[in-house]
Amino acid sequence: MSTNPVYSKKDFSSDQMVRWCPGCGDYSILAQVQTAFADLGIPREKFAVIAGIGCSSRFPYYM
Repeated sequence: MSTNPVYSKKDFSSDQMVRWCPGCGDYSILAQVQTAFADLGIPREKFAVIAGIGCSSRFPYYM
């Protein structure tokens, strides 16, 4: 019988300082994606985070 590990938002956060403009909606999106990934119970290394251009292109570095 195996037990599923419990993940938290912190497990999906990097040590990189988040550099978006104050009030940017990307902060909220990042927080919600980190929470959703943790709730799924899937290990971090099983996810692929792909970003486009502009400020949101930094998204994978913050995961």
